[in-house]
Amino acid sequence: MYSCYFLSLISLLMLGIVFCQSFRAFDVLRASPMSFLILTSIIYLFTETLVIFFFVGTGVSVKEYMLEQKISGDFHKRMIALKRKVYPPQLLNMLILMSAFILYGAADTGKISVWIYRGLLGIGLVHFLYAKKIQHKAFKENTFVILEIAGIKEAESLRA
Repeated sequence: MYSCYFLSLISLLMLGIVFCQSFRAFDVLRASPMSFLILTSIIYLFTETLVIFFFVGTGVSVKEYMLEQKISGDFHKRMIALKRKVYPPQLLNMLILMSAFILYGAADTGKISVWIYRGLLGIGLVHFLYAKKIQHKAFKENTFVILEIAGIKEAESLRA
């Protein structure tokens, strides 16, 4: 979970740099704007894939633990509900930003207005923050579910 937060911060910083590069081209770490955009897209997609697999993995683990320990309750359903909250905005953000990344080439060659690229990238950045806010709440709820399964009574008091 901590690596998801760390990589999300790195992705946000890199996306901010890419946005700034759309106004004035400058190299970062000797990488041209196109090269830095490609690196940013790789790190961004890795981060978002890691978040997806985190929720998939914890959901499977909760289900297996409940079966092994013969625990009854709605814990697994709550984990599924968390995925239903996180995935739609996350996947939409991936669509928006990947579209912007692809349109960079068209804007760079003059096939479309650079303002279309900048607008889509700006929308993607704002939506990225929105998606991360939802993910943060889901990470917290995920932790509370696991604490409840483990029988830690303080989980309810920590939630408040």
